[in-house]
Amino acid sequence: SAMAGLLIALGTMSAVGAPAGRPNNGRPFVPVEFSVTDAASGRFVPARITITDTNGVLLNFRRSNRSEAVAMRRGLFYMRGTPTTVELPPGTYNVYATRGMEWSRAERRIVVRPGAPLHVSLKIAREVDTTGFVAADTHVHTLTYSGHGDASMEERMLTLAGEGVELAVATDHNHNTDYRPVQEKMQVTEYFTPVTGNEVTTQIGHMNAFPLDPKDRPPDHRLDTWVKLADEMRAKGAKVVVLNHPRWPSLARCPFTEYGLNRLSGEFRDQPTYPFDAVELANASVLEPDPLYIVRDWFALLNRGYRVTGVGSSDTHTVGDPPGEARSYVPSRTDDPARIDVEDACARFRRGEIIVSLGIFADVWVDDFWKMGQTNALRDETVRVRLRVAAPSWVTPRMAMVFLNGREVARKPVLTRAPKQPTDARVEFRLPRPKNDAYLVCVVVGDGVNHPAWRIQEKYTQAVTNPVFLDGDGDGHYSSPHAQALATLARAGESLDAQWAAVLSAEDAVAVQMLSLMRQRGGRQTWAEVEKRIRAVSDQRPALRDYIEYPLPSL
Repeated sequence: SAMAGLLIALGTMSAVGAPAGRPNNGRPFVPVEFSVTDAASGRFVPARITITDTNGVLLNFRRSNRSEAVAMRRGLFYMRGTPTTVELPPGTYNVYATRGMEWSRAERRIVVRPGAPLHVSLKIAREVDTTGFVAADTHVHTLTYSGHGDASMEERMLTLAGEGVELAVATDHNHNTDYRPVQEKMQVTEYFTPVTGNEVTTQIGHMNAFPLDPKDRPPDHRLDTWVKLADEMRAKGAKVVVLNHPRWPSLARCPFTEYGLNRLSGEFRDQPTYPFDAVELANASVLEPDPLYIVRDWFALLNRGYRVTGVGSSDTHTVGDPPGEARSYVPSRTDDPARIDVEDACARFRRGEIIVSLGIFADVWVDDFWKMGQTNALRDETVRVRLRVAAPSWVTPRMAMVFLNGREVARKPVLTRAPKQPTDARVEFRLPRPKNDAYLVCVVVGDGVNHPAWRIQEKYTQAVTNPVFLDGDGDGHYSSPHAQALATLARAGESLDAQWAAVLSAEDAVAVQMLSLMRQRGGRQTWAEVEKRIRAVSDQRPALRDYIEYPLPSL
């Protein structure tokens, strides 16, 4: 899976401190008890504790009680939600408590003195209101069943609870993993609903499939086409199938390159179709060239007419890499993380009601009513877009953008509050009503986070809403750019000049789909003439030029 070699290396570097009973460079370890409470209720909560020296270097410390429920690595440990004791060498340290992107970050400097046990009480507050949504991570691994990384099943239960993941999909490689027995053993059943899934790991890509029966044989990972794999996973009971990290392990060797995705038309050179329900837009373990790179791939699929849901996930393999660093927010009838309706959640994934989140939460309403996955029957000449942007005090959103059919049509800065205060802003746009049907997507981009307690690989934070569909022509339903291209070419008839005139009068998303259809239908000689015409207008219509520079299926 993503960055497997790096994750194995990180696991090898992990440490729990000096062996029990031995001094640390002649200095005896000192017991330090930590507790983390919710500032509003006063209740103990699961959390991640990070400890560094005064220069920000992660501290090497050790367990106090081997039987205590703790997931520990160099500089950090996860606690179940009860006071937890570890042993530190004497010295002065910075301590941080976190619980994922919905919560504040508590900070404290402590002094540990020889022979003087210490209690450190930290309070964190929920800073991002996600009422009506649950936080899902659809890509989570364990060393126990994936065979690499460093997180045991027991440790993974604590990390999920400590990061505020509420819908946790187990996706070990080619293994149907059931978290429930270990979740009960670790006494964290109140914090999340587990789902058995599988990262079906193949030579032609990695796909997460869920839910699956933990007692059933895993899907056959030896199948050699996407269609066969998708059919096999659904035959095993999967309601959602996600293509993972489509640009991993590199742009040159990833599934979208190997199978020739045309980044304008959404067609593939070497696969007949895109048979999956979703694609990862944010994977916290994979570096992307920029915050819109995978998003633009996704736009091409949407333009082709595929109803593909964008999702976010962590792809965590270790204790140090937090689950939920990238996540999906799923609408839910309950905010109780132990009672999430998995069947309903899967249906919402398929309908595209999901918010993709890497440190930022964003929700959208169109014309005050229409939501992600719905089709807006436009009534006015202006489309009103109301975007809510929320982030904890340690994340700074910067810019909100609106896209129609993959083309940016508006952007505004996000007005954040004072420094070190959480963001909960409304960004409003008024757009001209599109003449034809279109899908509307909002993207928010913010500063990266490079902090010992929560450090992401990307240079940015991000949120992406799934599409709200706009019925621009008023016929009562949404037609994709590909469907519009089919209808437009039918009206143009067989004349190449008439078809070309229709291309030039269409918006880019529809025009590119028309070119794709003309290429399929016209033969080599006709296409050679079309290519000449494309190059003649390339300065005025760069999208048409870009279409022929990306991979194209053979004629």
